[in-house]
Amino acid sequence: MTGFKKTVERFRCRIETATQGKGPSPLFSIETVLLVLSIVYGGLMCLRARLYEKGLLPSRTLPCRVVSIGNIIAGGTGKTPMTILIARMIRDMGYRVVVISRGYRGRMEDRGGIVSDGRTIFKGPGDAGDEPYLMARILKGIPVVVGKRRYQAGMMAVKRFKPDVIVLDDAFQHIRLKRDLNLLLLDSRSPFGNGYLLPRGVLREPVSALRRAQAAIFTRTSPAVKPSIPNALPDHRSVFYTRHVPVIRMSGQGDDTFLTDTMDMSILKGKRVVAFSGLADNLQFFDSLEQAGCRLDHTFSFADHHRYGRNDLDRIADAAKEKGAEVIVTSLKDYVKIEDDYHWPAALVAVDVNIELTMDADLFAARLSTALSGIRYKKD
Repeated sequence: MTGFKKTVERFRCRIETATQGKGPSPLFSIETVLLVLSIVYGGLMCLRARLYEKGLLPSRTLPCRVVSIGNIIAGGTGKTPMTILIARMIRDMGYRVVVISRGYRGRMEDRGGIVSDGRTIFKGPGDAGDEPYLMARILKGIPVVVGKRRYQAGMMAVKRFKPDVIVLDDAFQHIRLKRDLNLLLLDSRSPFGNGYLLPRGVLREPVSALRRAQAAIFTRTSPAVKPSIPNALPDHRSVFYTRHVPVIRMSGQGDDTFLTDTMDMSILKGKRVVAFSGLADNLQFFDSLEQAGCRLDHTFSFADHHRYGRNDLDRIADAAKEKGAEVIVTSLKDYVKIEDDYHWPAALVAVDVNIELTMDADLFAARLSTALSGIRYKKD
């Protein structure tokens, strides 16, 4: 690593430390600079929300029901597995459903486009973005569309697929599009990070934005600890609890196959493992492997949405050889971006998470059904 790259990496780590710190900081520090910027950012976000609330900025309506899934922090709270769960629930209720995602960092993000028609996948992760491509691989029979302008992407979906319901992935802040059910995900371990707005913390909006949610869903809950309900959430809002269940998700060969089959994590127990990931929370991923009984000999952490080159794969493979790893483990999000023909020195396993409601599953299904009521056309 060159001196410049080392300097950039040290600066990145310093910023990351600042966004996680909660205590007081010296007046002349990077934390203070970030705090000033976060105050300005928070004021702009409050003004924006107020303008939409008063109708001074227009919100548009799609000619079908819309369910939005999102969060209030920058980072992973389980939006993708929750979107998959909700889309399947709606499909199983008998409705035609389409998933729309922004397509973050994909080449189609600005112009929009169809990733999958539910049968054939037309675009890879470089065009579609990591999460939309992943959902297209998993969601059999459910089209996936991308575009940062969600109304235009929604109208594209309406014209092509005539859905009864559109599920918006990561759209809590996209208030220019109206929705019939606004679901807000909160990570039970740290719902609001260090309590500061970006860039001093990880909050995308002030906590007062919680009042826009019709229901809050705590993710990664533990049976032993029930998260406290934030004061900013109105008393009449529904609250649900879910847990993340790590699974091994197996893949077929070729882009037109679906990652539908799963295996229990117990098969990795006691195995010597080299693991790598490029997620919003790599440490949490590695912790989940240790909790499953893996013997982690070495780990590689990459930035979220990392694009793997041959040098990256060679480094991982070399470490696996050196450590005598029995298995190489990565996340499913990373797995789908790796060259199919790369020769690994040990079995490569993709680990994913399923989301399960820990209580009130029937009540949640009823809440979802109520939001969709009034749709004129259902599948026969």
